[in-house]
Amino acid sequence: MYRKLEPGGYLEMQDIALPVASDDGTLKEDSWLVRMSHMTVEAANHLGRPINLAWEYKEMFEKAGFVDVTVHHFKWPSNIWPRDKRFKEMGRWNLANIDGGLEGLTLGYFTRGLGMSKEETVALCAGARSEIRNVKIHAYWPL
Repeated sequence: MYRKLEPGGYLEMQDIALPVASDDGTLKEDSWLVRMSHMTVEAANHLGRPINLAWEYKEMFEKAGFVDVTVHHFKWPSNIWPRDKRFKEMGRWNLANIDGGLEGLTLGYFTRGLGMSKEETVALCAGARSEIRNVKIHAYWPL
């Protein structure tokens, strides 16, 4: 990317970071959702395809030669729990996006990367899905 940009050009990178988080303690460390996000990172690493590099992007870009690298952190709510209208809408879209596709996002990782059975993965997804849908759990994905 660095070699292809013209002088004065910009690059914008957006990515999700794991694990899922909460600022108010409503998401417990032993929850299905937290466990699933840690397991996803672990499985991807076992498969040799790390997915949790967003935390390292600034250093990676600077090492490649980019200057004036800035980082903006955002929160992507898990559902409609936020009071703010904009974040509530983001949560609505996030829930629609992930709710029906959780098995599709994790089945390959967990069966191939962690050696879990399909049934174990589906059970984990069911637990995580119940927490994703729960508006009393103020979870978000860091971006």
